[in-house]
Amino acid sequence: MGERDINGQNFNVHREQSVARMLMSAQEIAELNVIGTDIAGFTIIAHAIDAAAKIPVDDVASSQVLLVELRQDDPASMQRLVSLCEDVPNGRIIALVRDPSIAVVRLLMRNGLTDVLTLPLMRDELEQVLHQIRDSMQEEAVADHQLGKVVAIIPSVGGVGVTTLVTQAGALQAHRDEDLSREACIIDLDLQFGNAATYLGLNPSLTVADMIEAGPRLDRDMLLAACAKGPLGVRVVAAPPDIMPLEAVSTDQIFNLVDLAAREFRTVFLDLPCNWTNWSLSLIGRTDLIILVIELTVASLRQARRQLNLLASQGLQKVPVMIVANRVQKRLFRTISLADAEQALKHPVHYSIENDFPLLCTAQDQGVLIGDIKSKSKVAKDLVTMLEGCDEMLGRSE
Repeated sequence: MGERDINGQNFNVHREQSVARMLMSAQEIAELNVIGTDIAGFTIIAHAIDAAAKIPVDDVASSQVLLVELRQDDPASMQRLVSLCEDVPNGRIIALVRDPSIAVVRLLMRNGLTDVLTLPLMRDELEQVLHQIRDSMQEEAVADHQLGKVVAIIPSVGGVGVTTLVTQAGALQAHRDEDLSREACIIDLDLQFGNAATYLGLNPSLTVADMIEAGPRLDRDMLLAACAKGPLGVRVVAAPPDIMPLEAVSTDQIFNLVDLAAREFRTVFLDLPCNWTNWSLSLIGRTDLIILVIELTVASLRQARRQLNLLASQGLQKVPVMIVANRVQKRLFRTISLADAEQALKHPVHYSIENDFPLLCTAQDQGVLIGDIKSKSKVAKDLVTMLEGCDEMLGRSE
């Protein structure tokens, strides 16, 4: 975190870390010694708020665990906690009470409270409860959802055909996933110049901008309403109709959208902007596979090498990277060969996509798949081969 990028600019890469948020009076917070620390995989954050005051919606939405002060002799404080349990029935809520009575503990547990801890809060007691919650979260993630795989497709440099690749490959993957009763989805996160929906002949009424604006109200129903159905059943969440500043969104907002999609779809393709932001670089750490698209040109290879260096400098080298050479001329004599590219990148070039510019341009202009224009093409065959390689790198079998 905080490493310098190739332009001397600092990135603040957000690591996936759960938040345990304490909502307590200033007097109680003054006695704590756990604020700002990490306990059992949770970052402890405290907000000063009166024990009977309304709890902000944002605090609820951005926290995996809420630790809420309760004054058991104050009806308003008690009602606040009961109402919170009703509003967030599946939430992990812990009451913090001084000298709690047995009757109060029973009442709270009947209303769905996760646990009750006594004030002043002891670190070992908090650690024990958070460990139990962490174990429960991991078990639920496995039991409740077979999470889909998230694949980020990034360009070495602008204009290498990422959107063409993601739309055509995304539709082919949707056809492959259909046999497994699951779907594939494309999320166009190029907030300024995204064209994924256009390339597939779609004009949805809801876009990524609506998902971001929804904030904590974003849920499965809204996601599905925004997912326009394209060729071969691929779902597409379109880029905003108007240009948005790249930093107009937060990492948490994007993470929420992608996590929701991963619960719904077997394969989620992310079309990312060419320029890095804190949220896009953070999102790379959430993905299961990176596809770095290059062309066999000096400029593209130079930038691809810089991309690989940036990922490594930010501690993201654990995410597997597949390098795909796009628009490759299948001729005997080329100025730069695939072997040259591998030597320059110090990284394997896993797959190549043949250059058929007229075919792809026609498909884009008509908003259809290349298979609708030419039933059998080398480009489509190359894309299927690439997708088979994705399955292998993702560790899943058909």
